[in-house]
Amino acid sequence: MDGLELSTSRSIGELDRNQCNRALRFFFKRQNHYTFDIEESLRVDAKAMNDSIKLLLVNPSQAEIYGKVTAPDYLPLGLAYLGAFARNLGHDVKILDIDAEKKKSFKNIVKDFNPDFIGFTATTPTFNNAISLVKQARAITDAKIIIGGIHATIMPEECEKYADHVVIGEGELALQQILEGNAGKFVKMPLIENLDELPFPIRDFSGKYTYPDALFKECFPVITSRGCIGQCTFCCTKQMYGTKFRFRSAKNVVDEIEYLIKTYKAREIHIWDDCFTLIKKRVFEIRDELKRRNIRVLFAFPNGVRVDYFDEEIAGALKDMGTYSVAFGIDSGNQELLDFAKKNYTLEQCRHAVAIAKKFGFETWGFFIMGLPHETRATIKNTVNFAKELDLDIAKFHILKPFPKSEVYEWLSSKNFIIDKNYSNYGLHTKPVHKLPDLTPQELVQLNRKAYRDFYFRPKEIVRQLLRLKSWNRIKLNVKAGFSIIKQIFA
Repeated sequence: MDGLELSTSRSIGELDRNQCNRALRFFFKRQNHYTFDIEESLRVDAKAMNDSIKLLLVNPSQAEIYGKVTAPDYLPLGLAYLGAFARNLGHDVKILDIDAEKKKSFKNIVKDFNPDFIGFTATTPTFNNAISLVKQARAITDAKIIIGGIHATIMPEECEKYADHVVIGEGELALQQILEGNAGKFVKMPLIENLDELPFPIRDFSGKYTYPDALFKECFPVITSRGCIGQCTFCCTKQMYGTKFRFRSAKNVVDEIEYLIKTYKAREIHIWDDCFTLIKKRVFEIRDELKRRNIRVLFAFPNGVRVDYFDEEIAGALKDMGTYSVAFGIDSGNQELLDFAKKNYTLEQCRHAVAIAKKFGFETWGFFIMGLPHETRATIKNTVNFAKELDLDIAKFHILKPFPKSEVYEWLSSKNFIIDKNYSNYGLHTKPVHKLPDLTPQELVQLNRKAYRDFYFRPKEIVRQLLRLKSWNRIKLNVKAGFSIIKQIFA
């Protein structure tokens, strides 16, 4: 700005980020002044600094629900975005991931930090754990309680009696309304159109994360878009982030990757988008921006890419970026089950996508769901055979968990097929919560274990798994997880 003078007895480097933000806010409140005195701004804003809101964001334990094989997989990026957003507003933020925190108890952290607000995120399977923590917090603090996340979005009425504020949908703008005192019990704000306006998620977490199957321990998850065009009957993501595809610019994405490299020496990036390849032009732009800056890191797509938006041009661009691993949500080897689940793609498209991925030398993963409506012993056998036919490096067979308010839950419930409404049993590795006309819950478990045995205990597959151990980090991750998985499938 023309004529702007900076006068201070302290260098900019001596100020932390929050002080700089407060100083800048003070300046913009006094735009008619030509002199920006950092010392004065900090003095005048001292009361605001002392009264700034203290916000504790909590990720409840998932260990009993998703398994205790290793440390948590990934840092909770949703909370990391909320934390960064609140810090940008000038607030004091701490994030607590219960499974990653090993040094202090939840109660001690609450007492020491003494927050004004405590925000809990909860999926359906972690909801009971979240409520347990809420009750502990109520007993030791007068902090206002916020509950958000996917379960609060689909079942807000179940959160009402536990929380001062219930966030429905995307959280950043709702959190701002709450912290500014402009929110009621239920808070729902419009979706953010320009994701470039969001600050990068904060990464200063205490605790350790494993980043499953990563080649390097210096691995970081990144989300480059929100919203999913899919209509899968078993998914509730669209109720959280909508069906409109909203995305960050290539420059903004690569800015974050460059920041991770410079700050944390990142060597590997895991993309956690639902629809990264949806717009081919954007994939090319991200590739070109990485190349322009001479950024060389490895990329993997553990959350999956859509088989109907994956061709040789896309694969070539991903290869140029440094991609080595791609996952696909295939779900079933039976077209009629895919159609009923509204997957909107064919088995032939699955074959084509996996073949392209293998042609470009990618490790290939496939995710499959057992227990979809109209599943039988025969259709499960078809799915396992299809996984073998695709010649995948990794196949994951999961038993369906019909989350409340999903289409598949409503269908199963209408036929009295839901047999367990304890949310703690709705996790990835917990027992089935539904039955089918041709399959009991016990049979689903047995067939799920058999699927793993049939796929992995083939000589060819055993050799392939050994050859995949390309780094010491991957060896450590897979040996520990492997023994646990073997115990489960032979139980």
